[in-house]
Amino acid sequence: MSMAVVLLATYAMRTRFELVLVGDNEPFLRAAGEEALNEITELERLLSRFRPDSDIGRINRLAAFQPVRVDARTFRLLQRAKGLWEATEGAFDITLGTWRHSQKATSFTDAIFWDEAAMTVRLADEGVRLDLGGIGKGYALERAANLLRSAGVEGAFLHGGTSSVFAFGCDQNGEPWRVAIAHPVNGEPIATVTLNGCGLSVSATTPAEGQRTVDPQTGEPVRRTLLAAVVLPSPTEAEAWSTALLVLGEKGLSLFQRQHPTGWALVVSSDGQIERWEGEGRCVGFMPFSPSGR
Repeated sequence: MSMAVVLLATYAMRTRFELVLVGDNEPFLRAAGEEALNEITELERLLSRFRPDSDIGRINRLAAFQPVRVDARTFRLLQRAKGLWEATEGAFDITLGTWRHSQKATSFTDAIFWDEAAMTVRLADEGVRLDLGGIGKGYALERAANLLRSAGVEGAFLHGGTSSVFAFGCDQNGEPWRVAIAHPVNGEPIATVTLNGCGLSVSATTPAEGQRTVDPQTGEPVRRTLLAAVVLPSPTEAEAWSTALLVLGEKGLSLFQRQHPTGWALVVSSDGQIERWEGEGRCVGFMPFSPSGR
């Protein structure tokens, strides 16, 4: 029996999300995919800092003066972001270091106040701002993939702007889903990732839409690292860690290794050198790269 393939897409979080779904029932796949896309769209409504009516928009406008009630999904993601700030020793920071401009906060942890019972958030003062751009796409993929798997979809490939990817099952030919990672300077492939129940996130300092990743500890654009790529079961955590490793560079690999012994990570330094950590997961194939391109 030939497998049906359904392709769906939407624009959210200032990027294009695409789903490739594989199975033997096309109407079912399309219905499940539409539900997953609706979740992605709903999360943009909650998480985008560019929307004044979003949860994050309201927090940035109002939470310095009063508690702001938010959706449970927003609240849980903010809590995860706090844990990831701690895990990365401050290299991943949804305030982008703005807590340092606060007159009241002395760290990330006292820049944001949480009330789980009321599901509200407060900020220390007007100097603190939140930006979930370094984790939102991964979270959207995670939520969408959970919906697809709960519905019974057997194979799917999801990506948000190609920098955040999650896949499970197999493609229409029964082969595992594979993604190539290219060197940020010459475009040569440096790794091929096989994904089945894992997320891949790639962060780079190459300017995109006029933006660069900022080191939250200095407030300056990241310069020591050209690219960082991470594979973890959670695309949310993969996105946060790729951002953190872009900030930390090669020295961040030992930190990642201690906390994720089965994960995988790769860092390309500003001089073109490639360093990586390959855990026990064995989901990545590595291709040697020479700066000359030969």
